[in-house]
Amino acid sequence: MAHLIADYEEKTSDLPQVDPVELIKIRMEDFGYKSIDLAKEYGDKGTISKVLNYKQVLSLTMVRKFSKLLFIPDVLIAEYELK
Repeated sequence: MAHLIADYEEKTSDLPQVDPVELIKIRMEDFGYKSIDLAKEYGDKGTISKVLNYKQVLSLTMVRKFSKLLFIPDVLIAEYELK
């Protein structure tokens, strides 16, 4: 039964691609966080600024920490282009 449900959902559900940085920004707004709050979790304000401004990619460590802090599923692993 679970296989049939999963197969049906795969055929009928088309989730949009989510920009990881935009998702982080949305969740920051949801929780009232600022970049300094992410820096406290990660430890480097400059790196956070670069990531939020598309100048540096998210590291695996950031993905793990921000996913936990912002209650985000593993969508942060999607690739995106730098500006």
